[in-house]
Amino acid sequence: MEKGFVVSDIVNLGASPTIGTYILPGEPPITLSQKIDSQIKLTALNCEKIIEGTKNGIFDLGVIESAIFDDALCYEEWMEDELVVCSKTSLGESIDREKIGNCQLLCRQEESPTRQLISDFFSRHGLSYHHFDSLMEVDNTTSAIQSIKWSKPNREHPTITIVSKLAIIDELERKELYLSRINGALLSRKYYIIYDKKRKDTGKIKEIIEYLQMWHRTTELSS
Repeated sequence: MEKGFVVSDIVNLGASPTIGTYILPGEPPITLSQKIDSQIKLTALNCEKIIEGTKNGIFDLGVIESAIFDDALCYEEWMEDELVVCSKTSLGESIDREKIGNCQLLCRQEESPTRQLISDFFSRHGLSYHHFDSLMEVDNTTSAIQSIKWSKPNREHPTITIVSKLAIIDELERKELYLSRINGALLSRKYYIIYDKKRKDTGKIKEIIEYLQMWHRTTELSS
């Protein structure tokens, strides 16, 4: 038995915020728990803490939304997500440079991996955070989405945020929120399943990965 590893009927699964709050809660942990005959404890933390926790045996497995690689861990691609412009009223399918300049943007903090991804995307399209009418920082996806839901309609300077499409799928279906793409371009990121290299051949780890991959394929086909 190697020191630091969790050996019990509880499987500790760490997930970064969007995954742990919007994608995994609900059916997946319940079905997975029955499949491997263990209790699933799901914890949502930022990617850096999930990586450290997986290395130190706090988590048996992690699922992260940023490609922060560590040589001590194995990384398996899980799914691809799209980041979209989210607004309370429809701004059209595509937002151009002129329209984006009139928007008030709710953005993530500067050190956030999501903000860095968006910054790189802006740069490729000749934009920056300075193009927006105004900025306000929020510290998580939930705060951004709720702020858009409660924002006052403003045709001249609409409030927007850029979030995971998967995080607002229910609101999109109910037409409570709307999505747009900047210049019609796709902004995507990959999610990864991570685990300690020393646990690569652990039967339970394999079962969890197989289930998560199967669940993702099933949801893709049904969407």
